[in-house]
Amino acid sequence: MAVAKGGEDVATQKRGTSESLDALAARCCPRQSVEEVRCNLVPPTRGRRLSADAARALAEDRVAAVVSRACEWGSLGSGWEVGDYRYLVLSFVLKGNVEFYVQFWTEPEEPVLVEACSGAWNSASRPYIGPPQRAALRRLGYRVGGRARNFGKRWPLSPLADARALAAELVTILVDVFGYRAASALELAYRAGRRTVDAPVFPALGRDDVERMLRMGGVRLIDARPAGRVSPGVRRRLVHAGEPFRLTVELNGEVGKEPFRYEAMRFITPIPGGLGVSDAQLAAIARACPFLRLLRDDEGEVLAMYDVPVAGTTVRWFLLTLHVVGVMRARAVSMVQEALAARHGLPRGRAGGGGALGDGVGAIGQDSPDPEKAAALDEYPDQTEADSSTGPGRSRRFVVH
Repeated sequence: MAVAKGGEDVATQKRGTSESLDALAARCCPRQSVEEVRCNLVPPTRGRRLSADAARALAEDRVAAVVSRACEWGSLGSGWEVGDYRYLVLSFVLKGNVEFYVQFWTEPEEPVLVEACSGAWNSASRPYIGPPQRAALRRLGYRVGGRARNFGKRWPLSPLADARALAAELVTILVDVFGYRAASALELAYRAGRRTVDAPVFPALGRDDVERMLRMGGVRLIDARPAGRVSPGVRRRLVHAGEPFRLTVELNGEVGKEPFRYEAMRFITPIPGGLGVSDAQLAAIARACPFLRLLRDDEGEVLAMYDVPVAGTTVRWFLLTLHVVGVMRARAVSMVQEALAARHGLPRGRAGGGGALGDGVGAIGQDSPDPEKAAALDEYPDQTEADSSTGPGRSRRFVVH
């Protein structure tokens, strides 16, 4: 669990005993915190060591109060949003600068990840965490793992009454395993954060929005004339680009007029030389180019398409999408050129010219198909479509102290 040592200490001064446990928990564990909150959860006994039972009695109610609040999420939309998380660390110092800690990370509707120090992260505590302490942690179900090599386990927390049982286990580790006796303060570090950020979003996009963001991405717009008969309504929904590669953005799902706004868009770009590759080769190229759909038009040429919804779009997201389309297209063009080179017995990389994002059309490459023709179609019946399974993988979280 990544715990910064910074953050404002909101409770270093001695407070009266009249503060209720609920008020203490609310002060130390706010629902949202920009910075890490630090406080002395249990004040020190001014150097006097208590018995194990007395130290446990002094800490257990306060620990239970903050654990319960930190793990109470409520309902989606009123108590939390997707991407919210909280962590809480309880630590004390023994014999100078030797620190021991227990900690947990909690997210809505997920088991709590609970950890206890093993000495791997803070080497000063290593001599005090010997075979008896390790055996005690293993009996409680903890195993060493993660980048910080802490002792850890998952704790399913349902119903919320289990929070007090979790708190009791944390106190047991602090008192019986690590020797907490209240001679030093039991310190709390806490943060309630989120992985999301606030940003201006588009509920729908207009043609002018798309053109402006394309120019921001270094794209040169052109006034292309669609091939064949294309209605004015379709032409109004098409934005054309000539550099760094040929691209048409088709806006779909009209949701407003004057100005026209749309709730979906399709990126369409030709893959030069696609007429010369087989369907099997095209399928292999599609598998290597996630996010893109590769299909043939009526003349057998290859078009790459990427369909995306608009609601929630930010400028940054649009520019990232444009970059992904460019990278995947460059990969497809390169693989087509390699296939054509192999077919004609040429050295690798000699099938056509062009830069990383350029058209790469050479002597062997065929003329590029017309993306405007594809944009004018809602469906592509009787075409050979090479599907690729796509979707971003779930990110893996490493929690280290």
